[in-house]
Amino acid sequence: MKLLLLSLLVLSACANPEMSHKVFEDGTKATTYVYRDVSGEFECAREIRKNKSKLATRTRLMSSAGRGNKLVEKTFALSEVGSVKTGKGRITAIRPSLAQHTVWLEGKRYFSQMKLLPKERKLNVIMQSPEAKWNGTQNLNLPKGRIFCFYSQLPECLLLSGLLNKVATGKDPRASFYLVWDSYPYHQEHFNGLTESPFSSARVLLEKRNKGSNYYNVELADQVLGLHYTKAGEFIRMFWTSQGISVVPPGEANLNAEQL
Repeated sequence: MKLLLLSLLVLSACANPEMSHKVFEDGTKATTYVYRDVSGEFECAREIRKNKSKLATRTRLMSSAGRGNKLVEKTFALSEVGSVKTGKGRITAIRPSLAQHTVWLEGKRYFSQMKLLPKERKLNVIMQSPEAKWNGTQNLNLPKGRIFCFYSQLPECLLLSGLLNKVATGKDPRASFYLVWDSYPYHQEHFNGLTESPFSSARVLLEKRNKGSNYYNVELADQVLGLHYTKAGEFIRMFWTSQGISVVPPGEANLNAEQL
């Protein structure tokens, strides 16, 4: 798969002196979680690969209903991590590069691919599905912004962008960014209360500190999504209460947000 080079960014190795975490190291990390939503319980396998200025993730949802594990959804996302020059010096910038999403709804395959066209500042979307409204190609305008996080990469994107440090240190108590729904245009089938756009304006803030972890809230579309990290910045779990979604380690499968 050919990787896109974003001319919008002056790419550089991204290091953050205030927070050390394996996601900053080149290499691959694979973790399995228990994913719950209103439709049931699934196994969520996340694979994260950091290679110089690129962040690639692969997420797979497996259902254990019936015989064996059945793949019900998968997402591959690639982003470019670099810096841009401003009047205040160089600052971290993250841009989406490519995303491919496949979901099986009622046994039928729905596929979409997002690809950034940097010169045109457009997002090219290819759709393949059993429904006429979700077939063909679209070119959508990219909103003005510095940090864009694919939904499937949200924990790593917030960390790499330095937004978690900004809100934790009080430099920017409500740091803004754009969340990109890499499941577009099917995201409205997955989640309630979202617009048709693949972009949602969002803000992240520190919700509370525990002895060994920090809890952050992401505000978007009049909803709140909670992310939990270790003090070192390693992603632990996620709760999106209004959607009935939780993503937790297997050992916490029987616990709820109030118990953690």
